[in-house]
Amino acid sequence: MRVVAGVPVLFAGLLVSWLLARPDGPDPVALPATLALGVSVVVLGLGLLPTVDAEPSSTWIGAFAGVWVVATLISAWVRTADRSGKEVLEVSAGDFGDVLTSGASEMVALVTGLLIVAWAVLDLLTAVDVPVLVVGALAAIGVLANAIAGHAGNNALGPFLVGAHALAAAWWCGLLAAMVLSVRGRSGWARSLPVFSRRAPWAVGVIAVTGVVAALTEIDGVLALATTGYGRILVAKIVMLAALVGVAAWHRRRWVPAVERHRQTETASIRNAAVELALMAVVLGLAAGLSATAP
Repeated sequence: MRVVAGVPVLFAGLLVSWLLARPDGPDPVALPATLALGVSVVVLGLGLLPTVDAEPSSTWIGAFAGVWVVATLISAWVRTADRSGKEVLEVSAGDFGDVLTSGASEMVALVTGLLIVAWAVLDLLTAVDVPVLVVGALAAIGVLANAIAGHAGNNALGPFLVGAHALAAAWWCGLLAAMVLSVRGRSGWARSLPVFSRRAPWAVGVIAVTGVVAALTEIDGVLALATTGYGRILVAKIVMLAALVGVAAWHRRRWVPAVERHRQTETASIRNAAVELALMAVVLGLAAGLSATAP
């Protein structure tokens, strides 16, 4: 259960964000939003598994989508308390309904999560055959809606840059996590990992280019990287992302060829993937903290 074990690492990245940005952020809503981000990324990866010649478990899809729905509701509830100036336990159903219906990103995430849960129920309990790629498409919509809801709206290019950045990161992290959950045996990894590895550089390129351009549109000069909480989190995210790319490049040279020759056991492959996923979880936690911190 290395993917589930990554949740504390995800929150460790958020904790680093808080330490770097205090007292400027991140906002309290970052806690449930971070969990929602993590599980939505995994759901997206599970939905895209057929693209690397693997099949996901409908049970896993339903479980992660259910957690996504709950985390989204909690996030909306905390946001309601923040907007109304009330304690979390003092929020009324009316206040919650007003904020939920006015928050487009949370409504989109909630609807897509519920649709994915419905897909899992249909797949498990009926003979209805809806392609699992529909899950990937729905999850991508939810991830995209949340990504462009924050600071991306501060300029015209923001939604496009942050949206592409978020989808590329979700593909990379989510698909690798889904492979850990679903791919079994040397032959399974020999089929899936090389396909993933051939496509990963494109995702890394999109992440790097859009991340740099988006950062330049958000920060007010180079000094802001050191003098603002947002800037310090951004620097930490860049450093961790660079470390992740370095590990991924090493794996591409050593791990992937060994898998292709069937010289890597399933356990060794999962262990290597877990290293990348741990770094990815920290980066996602920092990204969640960044989105909940004012530039």
